[in-house]
Amino acid sequence: MSVYLSHPLFRSRASKERTPSHLKLHKPHNSLCQLIAMATIWGGWLAFDAGTTLSLNFKSVMAFAVTNTCAASGAMTWSLINYWETGRFSLDSTFLGTLSGLVMITPAAGFVHLGSAFCLGIVGALIIRQALRIKFTDFARKLKWVDNGDTFATHCIGGFAATIFTGLFASKDVAAYDGETDIVGGVLFDGNIRQIGIQILEATLGFAWSFGVSYIIYAVIDCIPGLEVLAKDEDVLNGLDTRQIDESIYSDQWRGGRLSAI
Repeated sequence: MSVYLSHPLFRSRASKERTPSHLKLHKPHNSLCQLIAMATIWGGWLAFDAGTTLSLNFKSVMAFAVTNTCAASGAMTWSLINYWETGRFSLDSTFLGTLSGLVMITPAAGFVHLGSAFCLGIVGALIIRQALRIKFTDFARKLKWVDNGDTFATHCIGGFAATIFTGLFASKDVAAYDGETDIVGGVLFDGNIRQIGIQILEATLGFAWSFGVSYIIYAVIDCIPGLEVLAKDEDVLNGLDTRQIDESIYSDQWRGGRLSAI
């Protein structure tokens, strides 16, 4: 929400508006970097979710297992949908599916079974994949919103859905794997229908907090001379590295097919 908010409200002083050209879908420029990023994020997320217990016990192991399961489920679902639509598998779709699964399991790690984690991965891939289409709608074009990193679709919409579905799949038996935690449980396994309402309220409050605090932070930064980004539309399209530091990761090092002196 924070990243998505910055574009429509606080634009570059050198550009009065964002053009529809910013809403084009661009394929990743470096698959190797994407693969390294996927491995790094996946591995780090496993440690993050399992480490939230602050101890080594069966609950932390379970959190590790469900995180891995949900990520794999999301990657598989997104890849299969992409194959059904295009007739080929894609590293990009695998990466996005993995990330959607990791987002979906984060609030649920330590509270759900492996089977539930598998279902969350499927649901997360379906929801976030549809949410990615928001930035191409007429509504988004009118507001000149830009989400090049798909942050809004993945972390805002996906996180909101993940919080709600945690109330659906949470199990008090899994939560008690550390021998200490005692919760009422969720809807499917413990019949606690009220938990859905609680999860919706928590997700809404988190959304409002992120929006409000981000607005204040961006507004303050926008008032400080020298901190604003001075770039025209063509500068944004070509990359701010070229505009701000006059360098490119590729073109300045490779000239005429040979590696130039650095």
